[in-house]
Amino acid sequence: MSSINTSSDNAIYLAYRFVGPSADLIVPAVALYLVALVGIGLNGTVLVITAKSSSLRGSANFLMALICLCELVHQIGHTFFLVVVISGTNFVSLLTADLIMTPMIFALNCGLMAMFCATVDRLFAVALPFRHSAIFIKYKFPYLLGHLSICTFYAALIQYYVLTFAFTNAGNPTTAFVAESLLGPVGYKFFAGTFIISFCSTCCYVSIFVIIRCKNGVSQQTNTKVLRSLVIILLINIGGYLFNLAMYQLLYAFGSLFGSPIRIWQFGFVAGILLNASAGSNAIVLSTEYRQVFKKEFGALFDCFRKNNGNIF
Repeated sequence: MSSINTSSDNAIYLAYRFVGPSADLIVPAVALYLVALVGIGLNGTVLVITAKSSSLRGSANFLMALICLCELVHQIGHTFFLVVVISGTNFVSLLTADLIMTPMIFALNCGLMAMFCATVDRLFAVALPFRHSAIFIKYKFPYLLGHLSICTFYAALIQYYVLTFAFTNAGNPTTAFVAESLLGPVGYKFFAGTFIISFCSTCCYVSIFVIIRCKNGVSQQTNTKVLRSLVIILLINIGGYLFNLAMYQLLYAFGSLFGSPIRIWQFGFVAGILLNASAGSNAIVLSTEYRQVFKKEFGALFDCFRKNNGNIF
């Protein structure tokens, strides 16, 4: 941990370091956290039904659970930012923030790579279904461990860049909003990695659609459903991350041209809220298989709730 460099010329720091709790900081933090709470609930629900249902034991289910777990940790990490601004502390040192948010930043990057691994797995399953099935049955744990290792390595690499920058600039003031830890030289690496992952994932999804489209015996209705699902995934999951991270980089580079630092900082939360909405969308874009399990698990719960209410009233 380290102390803040009080001689910093950061405009937001100079304006809010001694004001205590401020609506300018608290309102964006609360708005972001409310969206994150929804995402926490949705991703947590996917993890629960995956653990409970014996029908969700495929490679795609494992990778989806990994994505949801990473997003869950990522969104829980916003709690630190909320506490900092609500308490009136408003700022901590960059090193302090990055050390405390290490699990969050690691999970964020692990989840991004898990999205790519999931698309590669689906492409493999669609292009060579029998080979994929045979390998998964015979080498289930090495296969899944391979995906997990790739995700872990990528997350550790980005984490190394983040912490290296934090130790070099330990005293820089930050509100502990995670985007502030992913700007500058670190941000360029992070955005470049995200762009490459997103581009490769998009190519995989396009390939999946082409393969399904060209298969004999596949109805037009099925093609339409597949296309709709892929478009939703591309726009919400991958597009959400890519668009919003690009917005952060543009605001960091050119924000001073369009308004005061605090207004630009607040505008960045539009991207933050949209990104967290993307992070919480996994439960919404799941397959029919998941929806059936959702209905089975939670339909009984809702029926029980309605029954109890009927007995009470």
